[in-house]
Amino acid sequence: MPTLSKAQLIEPESPWGATFDQMYLELRRGRIPILKALGFYAEHDLPLPENSDATPTKDEEQELRQIASALTVAAAASVTMPAGVLVATLLKVSKKPSLFFTRELPAPVEWAMACDYRRGDEPPGTHWRDVWGDQVAAFPGEVEQPTEANIAKAARAAIAPIQESRKPGRTHNRADQILADRLGQMFRGSGQPIRRRNEPVMRDGKSVYVEGGGPFYRFLELVLKPLQRYLREQGLAPVTVATIVRLVTDDFPAA
Repeated sequence: MPTLSKAQLIEPESPWGATFDQMYLELRRGRIPILKALGFYAEHDLPLPENSDATPTKDEEQELRQIASALTVAAAASVTMPAGVLVATLLKVSKKPSLFFTRELPAPVEWAMACDYRRGDEPPGTHWRDVWGDQVAAFPGEVEQPTEANIAKAARAAIAPIQESRKPGRTHNRADQILADRLGQMFRGSGQPIRRRNEPVMRDGKSVYVEGGGPFYRFLELVLKPLQRYLREQGLAPVTVATIVRLVTDDFPAA
């Protein structure tokens, strides 16, 4: 006879603030090549800073916080929990949404609710930052305090897709798609095109063409380093530049 999974209502160690801080500090140390690749200095008609240890300007900090937010979201999405436990926990929260406000729920639970959270009639997940709070906000004022009613609705809405996806086989790495959506949008916002390119490399004494190169590819190589290090340290599934580029450019032929 099948048994119901037990809800897990407490995260042993809350990851949000510490993870965001780790991502932001590493990005800050490498901010000059990152923001150069993003076209930030050219867009603002600014010379390249000479000292990477100097305090970032408010505009630089805003750009870095957006990137750090995207990396933090991807880190959270990489944390896994047995589907039965996740569903049981969401069901518990849907019946008692005040549990959310202890801020002790496991990361996968908050992530699942964030994807389905609504303030009103907007598309699910538009205001995902409301669930995670100011620590992942890219801009001041974009986060509102969630209501118990909206938390309960988000928890209920998150259950159905989890149950539908409980099939044998390899689990899709949601972090790749999150990074493709958020970093792809940022890069396109800089006015630079995103294209897939094939470049020649030498293998076994022969020149072969492999996918890679291009401004977006180089940008990702720089900004993903903090996340890739974090995922290795936590023993979580990796994210790759090639996969993210492919997801962003699915509708475009390789150049």
